[in-house]
Amino acid sequence: MKKILGTNTIGYNQNRNFAALPYDKYRFEKKQNLHKIPAFLYNKLTNKTHQYYWNSYRDFDLNKVELFHFFNALSYGNKPWITTFETSIPRWGDKNIEKGLELIASKACKKIIALSNCASNVQRMLVAESFPHYLDVIEEKLITLHPAQVCPPIKDIEKTISDKLNFTIVGGDFFRKGGKEILIAFDRLYEKGNEDWNLNIVSKMEFGDYASRSTTKDLEIARQIIDKYPNNITYKKFLPNKEVLNLFKNTHIGLLPTYADTYGYSVLEAQSYGCPVITTNIRALPEINNSDLGWVINVKKDDMGNAILNTEKDIKIFSNNLINELEVLLCSILNNSDSVINKGLKSYEKLEKSITYNTEFLEKIYDEITESN
Repeated sequence: MKKILGTNTIGYNQNRNFAALPYDKYRFEKKQNLHKIPAFLYNKLTNKTHQYYWNSYRDFDLNKVELFHFFNALSYGNKPWITTFETSIPRWGDKNIEKGLELIASKACKKIIALSNCASNVQRMLVAESFPHYLDVIEEKLITLHPAQVCPPIKDIEKTISDKLNFTIVGGDFFRKGGKEILIAFDRLYEKGNEDWNLNIVSKMEFGDYASRSTTKDLEIARQIIDKYPNNITYKKFLPNKEVLNLFKNTHIGLLPTYADTYGYSVLEAQSYGCPVITTNIRALPEINNSDLGWVINVKKDDMGNAILNTEKDIKIFSNNLINELEVLLCSILNNSDSVINKGLKSYEKLEKSITYNTEFLEKIYDEITESN
């Protein structure tokens, strides 16, 4: 019989990183969290997420589990716990940071697992700058484990290049992910006579995000370009994940020239289907994409790996640079597509054994914790 591991919710991030892995000895169950009550009430009253209640866990040790594994959340209990995080923890806003670090430094917290080396470094900087007395004990618990990615059989990702290259961008925050710049770059290419491309867009076309600060005018520009090329651009507001993966099966190149992303799961999904990806070089993206696997557009970054987008001028410079770089890069790829298949195979090979690796890696950690308690 498998041992029960607890978590506060089982959603996309939990399944993506630990809950859905094929363990031999363990299975995950969602356990009740008393902080869920004020979190629900706050959301009901304000239509906003209360970061502290959403990302903390309290059950007064009533739940019967071997240990807990959370995503971005911290526990107040005495049961052993681990958390996987994407940027830094505590993810409580600007309040109670020292209390959160106290919980991480406690005996009950066994590991904190960063999604990337970038996130590990952000965590170190957070602690070192403001609470250096916690640095050594937190450093002992800090490890990096990139998310695993299910890969189909290699026969299912084999691609050929005929008349046109197929490109795909997926993501709700279309403008944050560089969607407008992609459209403008393709529009320029078409106007110059390069018509040998198809572009798939799966997005709710949401705008007004914190990074691009896009407006209704940006949405209007995007829709005008989409409507201009009905034979080259296919737009879907939403597709289930299974259909997104099937779309990547028929795609040559994925697109994520993003302003801001903590990780970039869609890069892994594209790569698992033999699609090399065009990305920017922010945050974790240089760790999962490079010039051997795909194409990288370099942008100016701060010490935490974020693009510099502090002012309207910064954003305009970023956008114009992204458009120009994309146009040059897309033109080069379309005129010389020989490298596409090879890069795609390398991307696939990088991920092919990641499920087995991550399962064994985490199971070993769970063994060490449960056997010592």
